[in-house]
Amino acid sequence: MHEKIDRVVSFYKFIKINDTDRIRFDIFNYLKELNILGTVLIANEGINANMCGSSKNIELVKSYIIGLLDLGNIHFNESMIKEKVFTKLKVKVKDEIIKAGFSATEEKVFKNKSLEPDDWDKLLGREPIIIDMRNRFEYLMGTFKNSKSLDLLNFSDLNKSLKEAKDLDKEKDIAIFCTGGIRCEKASIALDKLGFKNVFQLKGGIINYLDKNKDKGRWEGDCFVFDQFGALCKL
Repeated sequence: MHEKIDRVVSFYKFIKINDTDRIRFDIFNYLKELNILGTVLIANEGINANMCGSSKNIELVKSYIIGLLDLGNIHFNESMIKEKVFTKLKVKVKDEIIKAGFSATEEKVFKNKSLEPDDWDKLLGREPIIIDMRNRFEYLMGTFKNSKSLDLLNFSDLNKSLKEAKDLDKEKDIAIFCTGGIRCEKASIALDKLGFKNVFQLKGGIINYLDKNKDKGRWEGDCFVFDQFGALCKL
């Protein structure tokens, strides 16, 4: 009999993966044995996972994947749940782990400047240019005060939307954020190509920020994520 599903975890890592089909096979079978539900995306550029399971088995999965892919230091967004938030297990091989129209390398992502929530608040106090990297709907539901929206419908439109930001002051600090952090990894690379050198991103995204700030801190409004049915779930 399977243990009660009571934890959800999300994580990603940009790291070179060569034999993606074998990795997909190994991860799928390990997760299936432990009754883990959710979605894992694997590409040559890395891994992106959102899953739920029992607390015990989630810990086993974290250790297994870290060892299998030699992930080293990695940030996990985790929370306790009362019922499962996914109904199936899907492990897929993709061209990108977050579709933006270009692949990211571990070396380029390593150069990105990620800030913990406390340091993020200090940065916002210096009045940087704040850009919300989520889609327009998510932005309207809630965001950080004075943030700008790129009016994205899909993140795959990133490069096209960022062309409108090319005229912003490239000497100013740029603060970018998204739900869990992965979109900002690629956005940082794209902004660097446009000549922005002082780009900072919120580590672990809004999920991590709200977890560390139960009073919401500088956040205004709500934040939603999508479940396996495409329905909105409030954080």
